[in-house]
Amino acid sequence: MESKSKIEIIKCLVCGTEDYGQFCSSCGNPLKRKRISIASLLGSLLDFFYNLETKYVHTFWSLVTRPANFIEKYIHGERESYYIPFKYFLLNLSINLFIYNQFNIEKITEEDADLFDEPLFQLRSEEVFEKLINNFGSFFSLLIIPVFVVCARLLFTRVKYNLAEIATSITFMLGQLMLVEILLNLGCAIFPSFYESSRLFIMIAEVGMIFILAHKLFLEKWYHAAWKSAFIFIALFFSLKLVLIATQEVLTLIYD
Repeated sequence: MESKSKIEIIKCLVCGTEDYGQFCSSCGNPLKRKRISIASLLGSLLDFFYNLETKYVHTFWSLVTRPANFIEKYIHGERESYYIPFKYFLLNLSINLFIYNQFNIEKITEEDADLFDEPLFQLRSEEVFEKLINNFGSFFSLLIIPVFVVCARLLFTRVKYNLAEIATSITFMLGQLMLVEILLNLGCAIFPSFYESSRLFIMIAEVGMIFILAHKLFLEKWYHAAWKSAFIFIALFFSLKLVLIATQEVLTLIYD
């Protein structure tokens, strides 16, 4: 039997209990401090890319083939093999912003604006507002989530989901919408004349996204889903418009 003097007492890094053996008797955390090695770093890197690829692909494909069914299963607990909704949305949003800025999509709108007479001068607030929209405009789409949740709660009175679950549903669909925007922005980079048509296509995709949730997930009849989807789209449009106007007014007070 090993003598007590030879037993190594180790302080648990989690709860602070002094103990011996492989695991802490208070919290169960491993007591042995494992050194970081090149093998462990490479293993972590491979694990990251494996999870990135498999979970992302599963989430993407499920939203393409059976969006309402996938979201319902995710809400009810089938989540292990999929991205969490905000991670999926923000990753696709970041890719979309990268492509938008990398291919200078904003220059397409600037060229269209040059068809009109340019003003003699531009206010500082207008300049800051344009930079804000060009660089971070897509982040305003985050406003869609709370507005949609409020509208859904008011219009879909028989819906069985709570606010967080409704937010989950629209966030997944917004993540998928970002992928549509990515493809359209790439198309605009190749064919600049396609820009106006692409904006119209995005609007149609937004209405379609809301209709799928209303009809397939919230189980509204198609005609109720149609007018409620149109109503929510209009509410989203004017909400974003009001936020942009308010932002511009604040910048005017600050810079002019």
